[in-house]
Amino acid sequence: MILLLASFAVLLLAGLPIAIAMMGSSLLVILIEGIPLSVVAQRVITGVQSFPLLAIPLFTLAGTLMNESGISERLFAFTRAFVGHIRGGLAQTAVVGNIFLSGISGSSVADCAATSRVFVPQLARAGYSQGFAAALCAACATLGPIIPPSILMVIYAWQANISLGDLFWAGVIPGLVMAAGMLAVTGWIASRRNYPKDDGFSLDRLWSGFKGALWALLMPVLILVGFRMGVFTATEIAGVAAAYSLLVGMFVYRTVKLSQLPRILLVTARETAVILLIVAGAAPFSWILGIEQAPQMIAQALQAATDSPWVVLLLLNAVLLLLGCFMETIAIMIILVPILIPVLTHFGIDLTHFGIVLLINLTIGQLTPPIGVLLFVSSSVTKVRLGEVIREVWPYVGILIAALLVLTYVPALSLWLPGAMKN
Repeated sequence: MILLLASFAVLLLAGLPIAIAMMGSSLLVILIEGIPLSVVAQRVITGVQSFPLLAIPLFTLAGTLMNESGISERLFAFTRAFVGHIRGGLAQTAVVGNIFLSGISGSSVADCAATSRVFVPQLARAGYSQGFAAALCAACATLGPIIPPSILMVIYAWQANISLGDLFWAGVIPGLVMAAGMLAVTGWIASRRNYPKDDGFSLDRLWSGFKGALWALLMPVLILVGFRMGVFTATEIAGVAAAYSLLVGMFVYRTVKLSQLPRILLVTARETAVILLIVAGAAPFSWILGIEQAPQMIAQALQAATDSPWVVLLLLNAVLLLLGCFMETIAIMIILVPILIPVLTHFGIDLTHFGIVLLINLTIGQLTPPIGVLLFVSSSVTKVRLGEVIREVWPYVGILIAALLVLTYVPALSLWLPGAMKN
């Protein structure tokens, strides 16, 4: 196990992609131990041969179609009519808009690209600093994996062997808690810097925005109501989201042309390949950790340190936040979840609750340097220097960590809604 982890670290430091680093370190251990090479192929194939993983390309396609069809712009026009009249209203619009956007795409990266493209130019023209605007858009995108549907939820539910539907419902209230925190921080910053607000609230403007965004607003309703009524399964939600985005883009808004579909499918294939390559590469890596009894070793170490589930959760939060600064989100999930499941079960920690805690940790990792992918996406889309984005993002990181602690130690915020949906 030491050889596996040491070689993995060396390959990462050498600049290899994380999937190749995992497969390379696994292959080295397998060769030294004399295990047949066919095991690597078997584990890689087994790692991606799962029906729930079909949701990944479909959610990715839905996010790409959402960006192309103009759904995000219409949602933001509606939310601006709703909250634009308060101090820093245009910035608050980005937060509220992402609550709706997260119920459509299932991808934080897609949400970050859409929000940054729409809002940073508008915020800059309105007198906001570009660094703040880009940091705000990156922070808002952390809602994407938490408010259902979500690609990361699909992966976690598949790994932990729990109900994806329960996990979907469990993310609603935590997502709103995170959004409330970001609204408070945005209002505080806007007040200190005297950022502008729109003219007074107008029902006519709100109604006009609602009509323009109606088809976009119906999508999360269709997904959640259809799932609650048993019309389609949690995995099939991804297909419904992709089909709905395509139909609205081509035949309602008429912003997606037939000639664009090959490019959209190519982008989807490329992004899906990146995710599934990590899943495949992690399969033999996790298998070796399993046969070397890494879960049992971690459980014994935690038992020796404490017998309190609350302390265990605190330690796991600290480790996950640290790892999130240096490792890619999906890689952390693929490597750690199989190891942690026996530990969580031993300490009586609910797997659905921990799934939400894990996802919030990972989304905070997407917002922190040096690997914070949302920072890079926002900086790249807006052409704002990365240093400016990093300097402005820390208040949002702080409020998200505060929300994480609340949601960690108040499990009812995650578990009440799944229980209510079963009654």
